[in-house]
Amino acid sequence: MLTATYHPKLPRWKHQNDALAKMNGADGFALFMEMRTGKTKTILDEYGQDEETGSITNLLVIAPAGVYRTWEGDAEKHLGDALWDRVLIERWESGPSAIDLRRLSMFMHHKGAKIFLVNVEALSTKTGAAEQCQRFLLSGPTTMVIDESTTIKNWKTKRTKLCLKLGEMATKRRILSGLPSPQSPLDLYPQFEFLGVPLLEKYDRFVARYAIVQRKPFGPGNRLVDVTVGYQNLDELKERIRPHSFRVRLADCYDLPEKMYLRRDVEPTEEQARAYREMHAYAVAVLENTERVTATVVLTQMLRLHQILAGHTKTDEGNLVDIPENKTAEVLDILEKTSGKAIIWVAYDADVKKVSAALQKVYGLGSVARFWGGNTDTREDEEKAFKTDPQCRFMVATAAAGGRGRTWDIADTMIYYSNTFSLEHRMQSEERNQAVGKQNNVAVFDLMTRGTIEEKIVNALINKMDLSNAITGDDWREWIR
Repeated sequence: MLTATYHPKLPRWKHQNDALAKMNGADGFALFMEMRTGKTKTILDEYGQDEETGSITNLLVIAPAGVYRTWEGDAEKHLGDALWDRVLIERWESGPSAIDLRRLSMFMHHKGAKIFLVNVEALSTKTGAAEQCQRFLLSGPTTMVIDESTTIKNWKTKRTKLCLKLGEMATKRRILSGLPSPQSPLDLYPQFEFLGVPLLEKYDRFVARYAIVQRKPFGPGNRLVDVTVGYQNLDELKERIRPHSFRVRLADCYDLPEKMYLRRDVEPTEEQARAYREMHAYAVAVLENTERVTATVVLTQMLRLHQILAGHTKTDEGNLVDIPENKTAEVLDILEKTSGKAIIWVAYDADVKKVSAALQKVYGLGSVARFWGGNTDTREDEEKAFKTDPQCRFMVATAAAGGRGRTWDIADTMIYYSNTFSLEHRMQSEERNQAVGKQNNVAVFDLMTRGTIEEKIVNALINKMDLSNAITGDDWREWIR
């Protein structure tokens, strides 16, 4: 039996060894492992073993923009020291410069161990990402991984078609997902086509076998269209995929860390990037012209930049202006892959309203409770609903209002849409879903825009640094960037 020998820095988890053993030798395989059970680690363990035997030199990872960068940090954690020292890792960036392309070319010609990380969204655009993936696949025997494989569940999209073609060039193919078909069993078809494991020869036959379809009137003129009203033969479908997949739920894993910190990178919108650049220039100018720079002055300028990253800013007249942002969509993406209740922490009142509205639009009225300064008359009742009503899945709260004295241990997931600058707020809020006798593990997600002050803030708070004490007059440039 294969064992996970390539992660000497972390405990060996039995279910990951079981997954390695089951997919041993398979050209195409699916890891249907719930969030926090170690899908990434299992793939890196397999890659380490294959690289050592010489059967595989390359690892191509296609993942959503919010998570593909995290693979590099995970590789450092989970690959053995010898492999980490010699492996080359490159990450696709949109709009690469001439220097980036030259570096990529040298990377592609490297004959040893190498890992290429690409965001799946880039495959839907004419950026050259697909061509670079093809070059990588031709450069040596490759394991190709689709992380969060429901991103290719739509049979007709450009990204799905490209992934299927690229997969034909790979030595091994792997898909990773916590929920293989969160919306429909029909989503499984393109995922298994990528693996080279056809569930039926044609998609039409697959639909006829597993979906219940009725013709119903639709739109102007009552045009008749086929509508899926239910599903059938699902036990048979489960048996079809069983030999080619490994399934584990979080509840099945007894040896996970008590609390896991996970980061999701969020790209700024064009409007945010422009506003951030302008505000950054302004903030630097203010600080450079301040005779005595104090932590308070620095934090004031950081606050302006922080608000832009949250999706809003204030005019000189004091009016709040919304800025298009991608964080709310990232929250929805995380929650789509998460079961049970969750707490979403935000720094600003405006974000309570925005995130709550987005959740209600997807999950319906009654799905969201709020705890903030703007609902002091109703927040106790809303808290009660969150704790007792199964339909009320989400608590959206500010750390200033809900960070102390509340017990929300019914939630196993926390998402920090944005952090305040207060270490006390962070430490207190993290304790809200802890309780004596709590058995379930907790996931803590931080949404972060890299290369901005937000990255500094998240790193400081996780490392238990109080920003007001950490910032001194001489090092303000390290914080305003």
